[in-house]
Amino acid sequence: MNKVTPLISKEQIQEQACEWISRIDRGLEDRERNQLQLWIKQSDNHQSSLFEMAALWDDLSVMHELSGLFPLAEKSNADAQQSRVFLSRPFMATAASFALLCSIMFMWMQWQPQSDIPQQVQAQSQVHETSVGEQKTIALGDGSLIALNTNSAVEVNLGDKVRSIKILSGEAHFEVAPDANRPFVVAAGQNKVTAIGTAFNVQLLENKRFELLVTEGKVLVSEINQSMPDDIHKLKTDDFSALGTIMVSGDTAVFDGFFSEPMIRLSLDQVQRNLSWQQGMLVFQGESLEYAIAEMNRYTAKQFVLKDEVIKARRVAGYFKVGDTEGLLHALQNNFAIEHEVVGGVIYLNAAQSH
Repeated sequence: MNKVTPLISKEQIQEQACEWISRIDRGLEDRERNQLQLWIKQSDNHQSSLFEMAALWDDLSVMHELSGLFPLAEKSNADAQQSRVFLSRPFMATAASFALLCSIMFMWMQWQPQSDIPQQVQAQSQVHETSVGEQKTIALGDGSLIALNTNSAVEVNLGDKVRSIKILSGEAHFEVAPDANRPFVVAAGQNKVTAIGTAFNVQLLENKRFELLVTEGKVLVSEINQSMPDDIHKLKTDDFSALGTIMVSGDTAVFDGFFSEPMIRLSLDQVQRNLSWQQGMLVFQGESLEYAIAEMNRYTAKQFVLKDEVIKARRVAGYFKVGDTEGLLHALQNNFAIEHEVVGGVIYLNAAQSH
């Protein structure tokens, strides 16, 4: 499966590094060690930021812990100290603020009894979104990836007992990092999707409906208020059937609360075509022009309108670059005999007149 390089700011990486340093200082559990390894592997910037923050933390125990986890630590404390000497004043001001943030986070974690911290606080809810025509991938602290399509938004809560995601709008593809003790649950419309070691795509539709495509592994689809057992990670596959609908790689369906449209099994080519938006492309293979234009309208501020009713059912095929309005209009005119007229921000499409 193709992956999009995560677009994440340096400030966000440093904030994540601060959180990891505070965890290391109080002692990592085995589960957290594995999560840290996954986070480090996502980007070289993660490892370098981790050691920057460790140097600012100025605690030999933290550096010693890192030296046991990553070879880079063998540069020793002397290198870390030397690197601080040559830092510019602007960077020192920024770094100091992050060091202060790390210290505050650590003291707060030490002072608060973990069992008394509300789940919402521990989860540190974050909203990620894209504008029209924008696509990006978010790397979560647990190693999971969320690819957001155009004009989409998700709310992320990574708690101690559950990793909870809510799709607020649009479309997202999830690649879930394994964590037996924390289920990965995505709320969409009137349902929720629980990952069972998997990757899947969710697109919100009208009236709280959503389309689900499983691209790897298995998922469990249940009603939003369906309670889950605490030991869900210990359940066997057969046990999940009593909790909802099981879907496996290649399955796709539209859900609407209690009801769902018939499940369809797609071929690998069909799955890849449905995910072509991750490579900035839209692929049509005989869909109606009405459907194709509705898809195109999701990616551009200029809206296409089918002025001629006759052409709505006309079938189109081809590869189209997301947001390439001129290329689309050229293809429609030359390959499908469809002309256009631009009025303000609206592009009206008509069947070409024969002369």
